[in-house]
Amino acid sequence: MLKWNKLGIKNRLIIIFIVIQLFIIGLSFYYFSTNHREFYLEQEKISLEHYSQLMLNNISPEEVKNENKILEDKAAEWASDSETRITIIAADGEVLADSHYEISEMDNHRNRPEVAQAVSNESSGSEIRYSETIEEEMLYYAVPIRDQNKIIGILRTARPLKFIRSVLIEDIKSYLFFFVILALITIFLGWRLTYSIVKPLETVTETAEKISKGDLSQRIPVRKYNSEIEKLARMFNFMAEELEDKITEISQEKNRIEAILESMVDGVIAVDKEGKVALINPAARRIFNIEAEKVKGKELISTLFSHRIDMYLERAFDKKESISREIKYKNPDEKIIHATFIPLLDEKENISGGVIVLTDITELRKLETVRNDFVANVSHELRTPLTSMVGYLDTLLESDIEDPETRDRFLKIIKEETDRLSVLIKDLMDLSKIESQSFDLEADNFKEVLNKVVNLLEKKAEDKNIDFEVVVSENLPLVYMVREQIKQVLINLIDNAIKYTPAGGKIKVKVEKEGDKVYFSVKDNGMGIPQAAQERIFERFYRVDKARSRALGGTGIGLSIVRNIIKQHGSEIQVKSREGAGSEFYFYLKTAE
Repeated sequence: MLKWNKLGIKNRLIIIFIVIQLFIIGLSFYYFSTNHREFYLEQEKISLEHYSQLMLNNISPEEVKNENKILEDKAAEWASDSETRITIIAADGEVLADSHYEISEMDNHRNRPEVAQAVSNESSGSEIRYSETIEEEMLYYAVPIRDQNKIIGILRTARPLKFIRSVLIEDIKSYLFFFVILALITIFLGWRLTYSIVKPLETVTETAEKISKGDLSQRIPVRKYNSEIEKLARMFNFMAEELEDKITEISQEKNRIEAILESMVDGVIAVDKEGKVALINPAARRIFNIEAEKVKGKELISTLFSHRIDMYLERAFDKKESISREIKYKNPDEKIIHATFIPLLDEKENISGGVIVLTDITELRKLETVRNDFVANVSHELRTPLTSMVGYLDTLLESDIEDPETRDRFLKIIKEETDRLSVLIKDLMDLSKIESQSFDLEADNFKEVLNKVVNLLEKKAEDKNIDFEVVVSENLPLVYMVREQIKQVLINLIDNAIKYTPAGGKIKVKVEKEGDKVYFSVKDNGMGIPQAAQERIFERFYRVDKARSRALGGTGIGLSIVRNIIKQHGSEIQVKSREGAGSEFYFYLKTAE
């Protein structure tokens, strides 16, 4: 079923016009048909009245009073001449004669409406009703029969309305034909009138719709229409041309601004005076980890869930001057942001909006922290052996130690600390070299490098009674690597496994090919690494157990060197560990085949 609000103006006008025309035609048809029926009934009454007067002149009062049988003959004769039913009724309602039925079978007619009217009005009475006797709708007309101004009976004439209905049906057919022709003509004229008015409007609407979708070249043909619509079309075309020029100009300016904003490293958020986001550039979206579609038009605090940013923006609005603050924000990772809040003022110095410029200084702060930690750790690591060395040297120089064993023990300690210092400096230089340089990877035999490392460390594992198992896949392909660097990685990982695995433990080294990669893993059943420490073990100088690490001779740089070397090889060093259940370190190298 069509909904009215979804119909176009043309269809609405046509429907309204058709409904009005049909209503007028229907009303006219009803008026004419009703009037014609009344006219024919009135003519029929007049005819019955005249005929009744003629019959009254031929009825004597004595015939009525004596209920003479002659009345039946007269009624039958008069009825045959006029096709009218004649009924003569006594004053008490008894039927004295009837042209069509036996009076013995007829009931008292005193209460018939037309009879009652004739008696009460003492003139005449009429009624239209359905006759149960002859099963036909009839027009009854009754007049009193008088004797010296006294009603002694009633003469009732009746004719069926079948004739009137047949005449009315013919009239209705004629009227219907006329009204149908009239309706078709008026509907056609209405449709043409509506079309001539609505068609230009549809053209304007279609053109406006195309313009709204971006086709600004659309124009309305002017010469097709009359003067009023032609004027509308000219003004519309002028407006479209102006709109095209303005949109082109705005689009160019918008593209320039967007290009600037998108290329900016700093984040930019523009808000209106109510604090709702009007614009946010990609850098700001990356900082806050949000999507532009989800924040535009929303309040800043509900978008970013940061009361501090909203508070500083309100403060900048209140002071009407720019303010800068350093803010910590977490979503999901914690970031440190340097934010500048700039209020925008109109000509009357009222707040019209604001701009927030954001600089992500998280990495800068991390670098500062790393640098400070590095300086502190290097200072500590260097100071510890140097302090020990200086202490023993001072003792040797200031004290007269004659015991050779004591002097040799002091010198041995100084030598150990010197070696430790030398290893630390070497590791630092290696790490600096790896971080600052890039190396060309070459196809090489990983299995050969692994065998050399195993041969080098196997004796150390045997000394601790460690079950040292090496499993290498057959036909291992060449891999892209820097031989000396990978050798250093393997020494660090396997040596660590031996160091942190208790005597009688087990270490398994496994090498296998999967797809275009060769995977290396070293697994031990040593002390394991706590979950909280697993993310930091690759940091420089980080130790899970500092006392134990120093006792085992570690510098705290080995895993950091491993991580950087593996990164240079396009891979990542991974660790799986559970405290008290051992650790597994693994990485992959790309095959050269």
